[in-house]
Amino acid sequence: MTQNVHFSEEGKQIEIPDKKANYKSYIILGGVVVILIIGLFIWAPWSSGLYNKYAISKQMSVTERGESAGVLTKAAELYNSGDYTAARKIMQTEYMSNPQDPLLSYYFSITLIKNSQEHEARTVLKKLYEGESAFKYDAAYYVALSYIKQDNKKEALIWLSKIPQGTPNYEKAKELSGKL
Repeated sequence: MTQNVHFSEEGKQIEIPDKKANYKSYIILGGVVVILIIGLFIWAPWSSGLYNKYAISKQMSVTERGESAGVLTKAAELYNSGDYTAARKIMQTEYMSNPQDPLLSYYFSITLIKNSQEHEARTVLKKLYEGESAFKYDAAYYVALSYIKQDNKKEALIWLSKIPQGTPNYEKAKELSGKL
């Protein structure tokens, strides 16, 4: 900061701060603050924070029998350990041969969301929602979460409103709607 030097009547040296230099410092500081705020909104860490906070299917449980039981057990182990990429690869192969399996469809769609393939996940989840499986309203909930992950609050609210009172995820959906 530049300062002006003056002398008092007694001959003592007095330093007076340069007001223009002070003003420039405040402008630069203000610019940095604005850039940080804009960066925060672009990054939007609360979007994934809401997704992670409100995700409901933390663990995959397999009770399947038959030929695919071993394969799905391996996929469940990978899913439960957080290796969603490897789990998705196994589940995708199984899903292609049996897209009517609601359990497989549900967890496969979640692995798609975890792998940032939200559009593909919504395709699978919407089929579940349109059907009569036990995962109908869980599917609607995860469609909403997929939109939240992409910071699309409008679509998320539409899907959260499809979860009726009395269903297991109603209270979470209501709370989440309030945060959006």
